[in-house]
Amino acid sequence: MSVPSSRSPQAEPVAPKPHVDENKLPSGQCRYILLNPEIKGQRCACVGFTFNRSLPGVTCDCGHLSCYHIQSAEPPPDKNEVDTLRRRIKLLEEQLDRENDGGLGSALGTVVRRLGDLEEQVEKNRDETNIEVKDCYRNVDRMWQSVTQLEKRQASYDERLLIFDERLDGHDDTLHGLGDRLMEFDEASMVLEERMDALEDQDNAGILFSRRRRRSSSSSEDSKNGKRAVARRRRPLYPRDSAAAHSASTSVSDSRCELPRIGPIEVRGSWTVHISLLPTASQPFPFEKDTNAYKRCLSRGLHRMVAVGGTDGESFVKAVTKAFGSLLRGRDWVPLQARLCDAATLQGLPMLKPLDPSLIGTTYDLDFLRKYCAVCLPNGKVESMYIAMLSDTFSWQFLRRSPCYLEGLEECWAYDPLLDPNDNFEYCGNDVEDGRSAGEIVPPLPSLKRPASEMSRTPSLSSASANEGNDSSRQKLPRTNCIQAAMELRRRGVETV
Repeated sequence: MSVPSSRSPQAEPVAPKPHVDENKLPSGQCRYILLNPEIKGQRCACVGFTFNRSLPGVTCDCGHLSCYHIQSAEPPPDKNEVDTLRRRIKLLEEQLDRENDGGLGSALGTVVRRLGDLEEQVEKNRDETNIEVKDCYRNVDRMWQSVTQLEKRQASYDERLLIFDERLDGHDDTLHGLGDRLMEFDEASMVLEERMDALEDQDNAGILFSRRRRRSSSSSEDSKNGKRAVARRRRPLYPRDSAAAHSASTSVSDSRCELPRIGPIEVRGSWTVHISLLPTASQPFPFEKDTNAYKRCLSRGLHRMVAVGGTDGESFVKAVTKAFGSLLRGRDWVPLQARLCDAATLQGLPMLKPLDPSLIGTTYDLDFLRKYCAVCLPNGKVESMYIAMLSDTFSWQFLRRSPCYLEGLEECWAYDPLLDPNDNFEYCGNDVEDGRSAGEIVPPLPSLKRPASEMSRTPSLSSASANEGNDSSRQKLPRTNCIQAAMELRRRGVETV
């Protein structure tokens, strides 16, 4: 039995391809913009339309429709234009080569080389800096080690200094004890000496001999009394020493009271006295010897030995006017009151003050001068005197322009900040009284008045009654100490010859 054959499927009818007129198709290059995201704006590389018959529609071999192609192909370029374009390209290449060799290209090359050198230098400097920093750290470490060692040494030195300080304190105490013992011996020797002097004075039979002895020993006794007074002020006596000294001094004073006193020697005829003309009448002390102020006054004749023809006041006024006439110039003058200072630090120094107004204009005879103005010796002779103008003063400028009295002292007129701090000798005028007084050399004392903040208020009656039983509830503010003058006068005496 035969198997019937299967029927083959019927072929689908294929639509006939429409006829395309190739004469109307474009022939130019394709202008389709490719959709590649890596390359934007890139067009198709097809240079001419080629009809692809295997694909439906009117499609070029490049895969793009005919509508993306140019209708007609561009004419081939002219040969002359191509040659011209080649020459211009060659010229541009030559110009670019020249610029690279000597123009912008060489400059860029130089910049690149310099940048390379700078980078190398920077790296080198960085390495050197790192090495120096490491060395600095090592040095700092060594320094701290040295500081630690110094601190240890300082601690040992402090301990040794404390030991030395304790030893010095012990030596100081020993020296103080020795000083006290020496002072006791000195006081005992002075007491014995006074007793011996008293016994010798009592044993002297003749009055003339005792007078002579007192004249010769007056200065030594004054110095002994001054030393004894200084020693007694510095240290109090022990009870036994004070009793012995009191008894000895009582016996000496009793023996001296029994002796007759020596009166002033009578002067007949002429006599001499050392007179100092001071720049101002308000000067408390005369100038110290060998100071610039003393040398200036001495070089212009303010210190002179004057011979007086008689003991009356007229002779004295005439002698002073004649001696100091070139400086006084007819102006009134007046003697100053002088008294020897008995203080320990100023012993023997004359203290000056203006003459009492009631005594000005009286007769300046010898007795008056002995009583008020003169510095006299123990025998009554007048040794020195001090005078000043009544209402005027001398300035250093006036004395500098005055005639020279004693040569060899011109170096004392150099600038001295103590005597002339604000004066200028080169630009001073011709006026006699220009500048400040020559006696104003001590700066003024500061004010000793306490401010209101340092003063304690007076309590009222109620507060006083409340605090009556408690004295320590309110403390009074202490008063500030008196500030000493900047220039301390410590002069033992004044040279008068």
